[in-house]
Amino acid sequence: MGVLSSVNVTFFRVAFLSFLAFACLRDVNMVLNNPSVLLFTHSMRLPALILPSHSAQLGLVSMLFGLLATHDFIPLLERNKMFFESIVPIRLMFFFILTALSYYMEENLYIHNNAVFIYGFCEVWMNFLIFSALRDERNEEFKRSNRILAEDQMLPEEDDEQSGSELEEMGDTSAEE
Repeated sequence: MGVLSSVNVTFFRVAFLSFLAFACLRDVNMVLNNPSVLLFTHSMRLPALILPSHSAQLGLVSMLFGLLATHDFIPLLERNKMFFESIVPIRLMFFFILTALSYYMEENLYIHNNAVFIYGFCEVWMNFLIFSALRDERNEEFKRSNRILAEDQMLPEEDDEQSGSELEEMGDTSAEE
Protein backbone atom coordinates (compact mmCIF):
# COMPACT_ATOMS: atom_id res chain seq x y z
CA MET A 1 0.00 0.00 0.00
CA GLY A 2 1.31 3.39 -0.92
CA VAL A 3 1.01 6.70 0.85
CA LEU A 4 -1.94 7.65 -1.33
CA SER A 5 -4.13 4.67 -0.57
CA SER A 6 -7.87 5.15 -0.77
CA VAL A 7 -8.13 4.96 3.03
CA ASN A 8 -5.51 7.68 3.58
CA VAL A 9 -6.99 10.05 1.00
CA THR A 10 -10.48 9.51 2.40
CA PHE A 11 -9.21 10.27 5.91
CA PHE A 12 -7.68 13.45 4.45
CA ARG A 13 -11.07 14.35 2.90
CA VAL A 14 -12.82 13.77 6.24
CA ALA A 15 -10.24 15.99 7.97
CA PHE A 16 -10.64 18.67 5.27
CA LEU A 17 -14.42 18.71 5.61
CA SER A 18 -14.16 18.76 9.40
CA PHE A 19 -11.79 21.72 9.19
CA LEU A 20 -14.22 23.56 6.90
CA ALA A 21 -17.04 22.88 9.38
CA PHE A 22 -14.87 24.26 12.18
CA ALA A 23 -13.80 27.28 10.09
CA CYS A 24 -17.43 28.13 9.32
CA LEU A 25 -18.21 28.19 13.04
CA ARG A 26 -15.04 29.94 14.15
CA ASP A 27 -14.25 32.48 11.42
CA VAL A 28 -14.89 31.72 7.76
CA ASN A 29 -12.60 34.57 6.72
CA MET A 30 -9.53 32.60 7.84
CA VAL A 31 -10.19 30.46 4.76
CA LEU A 32 -11.53 33.13 2.40
CA ASN A 33 -8.76 35.65 3.18
CA ASN A 34 -5.95 33.09 3.02
CA PRO A 35 -3.18 34.43 0.74
CA SER A 36 -3.15 31.22 -1.33
CA VAL A 37 -6.91 31.40 -1.85
CA LEU A 38 -6.72 35.08 -2.80
CA LEU A 39 -3.85 34.43 -5.23
CA PHE A 40 -5.82 31.61 -6.85
CA THR A 41 -8.91 33.85 -6.96
CA HIS A 42 -7.10 36.68 -8.73
CA SER A 43 -5.31 34.36 -11.15
CA MET A 44 -8.62 32.75 -12.19
CA ARG A 45 -10.34 36.18 -12.35
CA LEU A 46 -13.09 35.12 -9.97
CA PRO A 47 -14.97 37.51 -7.71
CA ALA A 48 -13.94 37.19 -4.07
CA LEU A 49 -16.72 36.18 -1.71
CA ILE A 50 -16.97 38.37 1.37
CA LEU A 51 -18.93 36.94 4.30
CA PRO A 52 -19.49 38.32 7.78
CA SER A 53 -17.81 36.24 10.47
CA HIS A 54 -21.04 35.62 12.37
CA SER A 55 -23.81 34.77 9.95
CA ALA A 56 -26.73 32.43 10.60
CA GLN A 57 -26.18 30.69 7.27
CA LEU A 58 -22.67 29.66 8.29
CA GLY A 59 -24.10 27.42 11.01
CA LEU A 60 -26.12 25.54 8.41
CA VAL A 61 -23.13 25.30 6.06
CA SER A 62 -21.02 24.03 8.96
CA MET A 63 -23.59 21.32 9.67
CA LEU A 64 -23.56 20.30 5.99
CA PHE A 65 -19.76 20.02 5.98
CA GLY A 66 -19.92 18.00 9.20
CA LEU A 67 -22.53 15.65 7.75
CA LEU A 68 -20.45 15.18 4.59
CA ALA A 69 -17.46 14.28 6.76
CA THR A 70 -19.57 11.81 8.76
CA HIS A 71 -20.99 10.41 5.51
CA ASP A 72 -17.48 9.27 4.55
CA PHE A 73 -16.16 8.49 8.02
CA ILE A 74 -18.69 5.76 8.94
CA PRO A 75 -18.18 3.61 5.78
CA LEU A 76 -14.44 4.18 6.12
CA LEU A 77 -14.45 2.68 9.61
CA GLU A 78 -16.44 -0.29 8.30
CA ARG A 79 -13.94 -0.78 5.42
CA ASN A 80 -16.85 -0.61 2.97
CA LYS A 81 -14.98 -0.31 -0.34
CA MET A 82 -18.08 -1.06 -2.38
CA PHE A 83 -19.66 2.16 -1.05
CA PHE A 84 -16.68 4.22 -2.16
CA GLU A 85 -16.40 2.44 -5.51
CA SER A 86 -19.99 3.42 -6.26
CA ILE A 87 -20.18 6.94 -4.80
CA VAL A 88 -16.78 8.42 -5.72
CA PRO A 89 -17.27 8.47 -9.54
CA ILE A 90 -20.68 10.12 -9.12
CA ARG A 91 -19.26 12.64 -6.67
CA LEU A 92 -16.32 13.32 -8.99
CA MET A 93 -18.63 13.99 -11.93
CA PHE A 94 -20.93 16.23 -9.85
CA PHE A 95 -18.11 18.38 -8.48
CA PHE A 96 -16.43 18.60 -11.88
CA ILE A 97 -19.66 19.95 -13.40
CA LEU A 98 -20.17 22.31 -10.45
CA THR A 99 -16.60 23.62 -10.72
CA ALA A 100 -16.93 24.16 -14.48
CA LEU A 101 -20.25 25.95 -14.02
CA SER A 102 -18.83 28.13 -11.26
CA TYR A 103 -16.09 29.27 -13.60
CA TYR A 104 -18.10 29.77 -16.80
CA MET A 105 -21.44 31.14 -15.50
CA GLU A 106 -20.27 34.70 -14.98
CA GLU A 107 -23.78 36.14 -14.77
CA ASN A 108 -24.73 33.99 -11.75
CA LEU A 109 -22.77 35.28 -8.76
CA TYR A 110 -24.29 32.64 -6.46
CA ILE A 111 -21.99 30.03 -7.93
CA HIS A 112 -19.48 32.23 -9.82
CA ASN A 113 -17.24 33.10 -6.89
CA ASN A 114 -14.00 31.94 -5.36
CA ALA A 115 -15.53 29.91 -2.52
CA VAL A 116 -17.56 27.63 -4.78
CA PHE A 117 -14.76 27.25 -7.32
CA ILE A 118 -12.02 26.48 -4.81
CA TYR A 119 -14.19 24.07 -2.81
CA GLY A 120 -15.24 22.30 -6.03
CA PHE A 121 -11.63 22.18 -7.21
CA CYS A 122 -10.48 20.63 -3.92
CA GLU A 123 -13.30 18.08 -4.08
CA VAL A 124 -12.44 17.15 -7.67
CA TRP A 125 -8.79 16.74 -6.71
CA MET A 126 -9.50 14.59 -3.62
CA ASN A 127 -12.16 12.46 -5.32
CA PHE A 128 -9.86 11.89 -8.29
CA LEU A 129 -7.13 10.70 -5.91
CA ILE A 130 -9.62 8.40 -4.15
CA PHE A 131 -10.90 7.09 -7.50
CA SER A 132 -7.37 6.38 -8.76
CA ALA A 133 -6.37 4.67 -5.52
CA LEU A 134 -9.52 2.53 -5.52
CA ARG A 135 -8.90 1.50 -9.12
CA ASP A 136 -5.27 0.58 -8.37
CA GLU A 137 -6.30 -1.41 -5.30
CA ARG A 138 -8.99 -3.22 -7.30
CA ASN A 139 -6.45 -4.07 -10.04
CA GLU A 140 -3.96 -5.36 -7.46
CA GLU A 141 -6.67 -7.52 -5.87
CA PHE A 142 -7.59 -8.85 -9.33
CA LYS A 143 -3.95 -9.70 -10.06
CA ARG A 144 -3.57 -11.39 -6.68
CA SER A 145 -6.73 -13.48 -7.13
CA ASN A 146 -5.77 -14.47 -10.69
CA ARG A 147 -2.28 -15.43 -9.55
CA ILE A 148 -3.79 -17.76 -6.95
CA LEU A 149 -6.14 -19.24 -9.55
CA ALA A 150 -3.28 -19.68 -12.00
CA GLU A 151 -1.18 -21.44 -9.36
CA ASP A 152 -4.11 -23.72 -8.51
CA GLN A 153 -4.53 -24.63 -12.17
CA MET A 154 -0.81 -25.27 -12.59
CA LEU A 155 -0.68 -27.83 -9.77
CA PRO A 156 -3.15 -30.36 -11.30
CA GLU A 157 -1.42 -30.09 -14.69
CA GLU A 158 1.95 -30.87 -13.11
CA ASP A 159 0.39 -33.86 -11.33
CA ASP A 160 -1.02 -35.09 -14.65
CA GLU A 161 2.38 -34.75 -16.31
CA GLN A 162 4.08 -36.62 -13.48
CA SER A 163 1.56 -39.47 -13.56
CA GLY A 164 1.99 -39.74 -17.34
CA SER A 165 5.77 -39.92 -17.06
CA GLU A 166 5.47 -42.47 -14.24
CA LEU A 167 3.27 -44.64 -16.47
CA GLU A 168 5.85 -44.47 -19.25
CA GLU A 169 8.63 -45.46 -16.84
CA MET A 170 6.54 -48.36 -15.56
CA GLY A 171 5.89 -49.43 -19.17
CA ASP A 172 9.62 -49.30 -19.94
CA THR A 173 10.54 -51.35 -16.87
CA SER A 174 7.90 -53.99 -17.60
CA ALA A 175 9.10 -54.30 -21.21
CA GLU A 176 12.66 -54.90 -20.02
CA GLU A 177 11.57 -57.73 -17.74
